[in-house]
Amino acid sequence: MLPATNTRMTSLARSLRAASTATLASGLLWSAQPTQAQQVPTRTYSKPTAELVEPYSAVRGVRELSDGRVIVSDTRDKVVQLADFKTGRANTLGREGSGPNEYQMPMSAFALPGDSTMIADALNSRFLLLGPGGKLAGTWSPAAAGSGDEPRTVTRAAPAPERGRAGGGASFVIGGGGPMAMLNTRATDAQGRIYMVGSPLVVGPDGPKQADSVPIMRVVRKTMATDTVAWLQLPKNAASVTGSAGNVNIRMGGGPYAAEDGWTVLADGRVVVVRHADYRVEVHPASGRGAPMRGAAVRTPTLRVGDAEKEAWRESRRTGGGVAIAMTRTDGPGGGTTTRSAPANMQMQEPSEWPAVLPAFQGNQVYALPNGQIWVGRYRAASDKTPRYDVFDATGKHTGQVVFPARTNVVGFGKGVVYIVRIDEDDLQYLQRYALQ
Repeated sequence: MLPATNTRMTSLARSLRAASTATLASGLLWSAQPTQAQQVPTRTYSKPTAELVEPYSAVRGVRELSDGRVIVSDTRDKVVQLADFKTGRANTLGREGSGPNEYQMPMSAFALPGDSTMIADALNSRFLLLGPGGKLAGTWSPAAAGSGDEPRTVTRAAPAPERGRAGGGASFVIGGGGPMAMLNTRATDAQGRIYMVGSPLVVGPDGPKQADSVPIMRVVRKTMATDTVAWLQLPKNAASVTGSAGNVNIRMGGGPYAAEDGWTVLADGRVVVVRHADYRVEVHPASGRGAPMRGAAVRTPTLRVGDAEKEAWRESRRTGGGVAIAMTRTDGPGGGTTTRSAPANMQMQEPSEWPAVLPAFQGNQVYALPNGQIWVGRYRAASDKTPRYDVFDATGKHTGQVVFPARTNVVGFGKGVVYIVRIDEDDLQYLQRYALQ
């Protein structure tokens, strides 16, 4: 249990930890100050329709099945469960390990056609597959499908103006069968196509270095045919590379409160990009060609980074978890690249500089709902305990906001419902279901 002192800081630290990603980049879920710079209708959610009996430690994935039951993955407890809100209980599927139907770190859960599910497992460098009704169906690896263990690269001759300055022959790492493929996978569409981002690295004459933008790629799982559908701007220090040519260590994750683009995918394959530069939503055509629809910029209040925000970030680093990824290259005949991943503690290292203000939104808190809405989680000051999300329609228009009780996080959506985790005083997470209003 966190200390009772400095409640402004500990409340924010809980939010930082609850939504942390497995790439050592902290994910946040918190809201803007009650005084809004742009007036839109607000809906308040206060009472769930159901809550599961047993708690979780770190819910990462929630996928609703056609019968209303849900697949739940917990990265800290290392379990995948089939939960039934009618009974309030859940049954564990599979077990920890590296054999058939096993997993070492179950992460995000993705919907596949036919009521099937795919769960990322970075430590095993593969995906766990579940058939209809949550039936265990083996595993799938991009490497086995023909992408190979070695990450591929694509060369971009010249970037469009909004894509940054990394052009002129820079090569982008875009795949591979290692843990990066799992960590970079963010969404699927109704056809079961996979959407992932390229690594935040470019390969040049002097080796890998951080790119200033990355492609969003759509992958056909059966053939691994890949096309680029949009581009994202990267925050400063989104990746670092250390070590020698034979032992390269890559660490992903920007600095504290990094302003970054967010994205998600609608069911029909349209890609949603939320730009941090002026906080507006772009909806790119499902074809990946043509200009996107762009909503108007959303005006937001200025929230400064003070001592409470800094201490909350430090607390999240001390208590959060992540995944360390190492690439070891062996030169000479028979040489190759071995990619390893393992749990890693967030090492406490004071930033060289802090941003003066908080960004408007958190890049990894962008959701596409089955009804076509887009929700974007807002940043908030350390003293503000109310989770708040901006709501946009499928054209990028800002149509409203939704507010949830303190110490809760959005973790998934279903048919007419939203799934929330309620965090108690011991930091245990209870999965709840709310009816969408």
